[in-house]
Amino acid sequence: MKGRGVRNAVIAGLAVAAPSALAQTEVTVTATPPEAVRLDDRTVYDLAGNLQAKGGGSVAEVLTALPAVSVDPAGKVRVHGAAVTVMVDGKPSAALRGMPLATALQSMPANTIAKIEVITDPGPEFRGDAGIIINLVTRKPRSPAAKADLGAGIGPQGRRSGSAAGSFGVGAWAFSGSADVRDDIRYDLLDIDRTAKSADGSAAGRLVEHRSTFVPYTNTTGTLSVSYAASDHDTVSLSGEGALRHRPRQYRDDLGVYGPDGGVTSRSVTQDCAPQHFDHASLTGDYVRKGVIGGDTLSVKASHEDHETLRDQTDDQLFQVPASVEDIYRQRHTERELIDTVSGDYVLPLPREGQLKLGFEVESDRVQSAYQAGAVGGPDDGGFGATPAARFGLNRTLSAGYASYQRLLGPWLVKGGLRVESMATRFLTGTGGMPDSSDLRWLPSLSLGRDLSPESRLTFSYTRRIDRPTTEQLNPLQTIVGATTILGNTGLRPSRTDSVAAGYTYTAAKVTASGSLYARHLTDDIVDYRYAAAPGATTLVSTVENAGSGTSAGLDLAVDFHLGPDWAVGLSSDLSLLRETMPVGGGLIGGENYTGTLFTHLSKINLTWTPEEGDRLQLQAQLHGRSLEAGGTRSGYQSMTLSYGHDVTSRLKLIVTANDVFNGVRRVTWIDTPQYRERSELAVPGQIVYLRLTYRLGGDENKAGAAGK
Repeated sequence: MKGRGVRNAVIAGLAVAAPSALAQTEVTVTATPPEAVRLDDRTVYDLAGNLQAKGGGSVAEVLTALPAVSVDPAGKVRVHGAAVTVMVDGKPSAALRGMPLATALQSMPANTIAKIEVITDPGPEFRGDAGIIINLVTRKPRSPAAKADLGAGIGPQGRRSGSAAGSFGVGAWAFSGSADVRDDIRYDLLDIDRTAKSADGSAAGRLVEHRSTFVPYTNTTGTLSVSYAASDHDTVSLSGEGALRHRPRQYRDDLGVYGPDGGVTSRSVTQDCAPQHFDHASLTGDYVRKGVIGGDTLSVKASHEDHETLRDQTDDQLFQVPASVEDIYRQRHTERELIDTVSGDYVLPLPREGQLKLGFEVESDRVQSAYQAGAVGGPDDGGFGATPAARFGLNRTLSAGYASYQRLLGPWLVKGGLRVESMATRFLTGTGGMPDSSDLRWLPSLSLGRDLSPESRLTFSYTRRIDRPTTEQLNPLQTIVGATTILGNTGLRPSRTDSVAAGYTYTAAKVTASGSLYARHLTDDIVDYRYAAAPGATTLVSTVENAGSGTSAGLDLAVDFHLGPDWAVGLSSDLSLLRETMPVGGGLIGGENYTGTLFTHLSKINLTWTPEEGDRLQLQAQLHGRSLEAGGTRSGYQSMTLSYGHDVTSRLKLIVTANDVFNGVRRVTWIDTPQYRERSELAVPGQIVYLRLTYRLGGDENKAGAAGK
């Protein structure tokens, strides 16, 4: 029961929760769905047995345990060293837009996710937003029987969470909904020692900064959906989603500036208070028609999203040297983003494992942003009574169409596709007369796969993808944080990634092993870089440019095996060689490029021990190697998480999670450019013990008990 074309319990499970995976050729076949299923273009991770997901963890925390997925302390997600885009059920999601992706993933509860697909070879049906896609497959009701899941959790320093999700059916109607409230805290410490350079390379000044940031945040999310089966073939559904995300940031910044002779030029302490709101609401309508022509599927989706952002920052700065009265400075950002999307997909099964896919997507994205700043109580009117706001606005319209076709050619399953995307951009205000632009991209893909034996499979693939700049990256309105001014760039272009890969998978009764050789070439890569605000200055400007290019190549290895009936082990390591060219200077004083080469790795281990029925202990550990930065490198780090689950009854579950057991998330960055030399250290204390109880109402009691095992 191994090999291509066998529809078994594994793929049956994917059919319910992840229809996008059905077109792939499976290798793993077992009696019960495993935690990882490796398909030709992706790996599907089932979270049914993941205690961290059930124990109140965020999506960001669950992603850190997945092989080859890197989530750094700042929340930035990468796979095989490449940027990723995160989707929900195969489409962009309102829950992940309107705010930085890292913030959204840290805010999103993982208990709403059934499976996670890491798609390293995206087909043309996926928007060309990045070289690799992480697709979050949400939980969906599987029967009309009324049921509900309740959960509550507590942790130190006021951390707490509560959730409720339920569904029921009445005739042809199905209803479902969920609500989640989460209070959490993010805390980090940053130390910076920066030396500014003169034109001859000598020291022009020195800055020493210690910043502690404290962000207690509250996330409240809710969903509601209703669907109607109009016939055996037709289903119509309507769903709504809303979220209130409040993240009031507070930080203390101790800053000392020294002259070339080492004497103190200034010393100050700044207390910052910055209420931040990231709120959104969305409404989505779906129409699905199945099985009219040879098992085909037609789906049409329309959605509207409304995002509102507020960041109101007040800095109270007291200079100790030279002694002076306190300086209170206020900055306020507001933003409104409206997104309307219409998409359609058609899938037609054909003989010889063939398949035809056709689709389109049209999206209108409108953004209006405003920025005000000034000294409180001074002539700049930081109370904003008379200060006019700097404004920025843009309209972007995406038009896309795609086609893909697959079939058997001898022993090979061949799949080719093409996606065509056009992005029309119109800048409205605050862009210095930036002209309208239109960008057309052709994104081909090709993959081949064949069985070498009933247990093993070989694959090859090529894809071309782009990564379009975000609204935040395009926004030129400044933000001042400590000694750094942050700016966007209205002139950004999409970056392009060309990827080739060869993969091998072996599956036996108790062992699954896989290896993938990959190589990627980046063009016009969008990179963050910093430069001195003036010659010899210790203050910096941070912005983004299309100045990056480079290559990455690596070997991704993973093996999962069972040591008897009680132990399951997962080992993985992504070994890669990176070469990138990035800018290290800019602005009025000119810039240079830095080319760095680095061999690095990302290694992980996952252990699951089931000493007896109803008890489970999981260990997840990871070791990150170094990474490249513009002008230098950043150290690696390590972390470990322990989770314990116990079935109190068939319906009541207890889960205890200990995050970052050794408090080891600490990264040091070294940068040396013609303008400055810097050493910085970021520590993110995350040693937290979290306790959560879940209770199942309704449904079948035996199934409720099995769900926790």
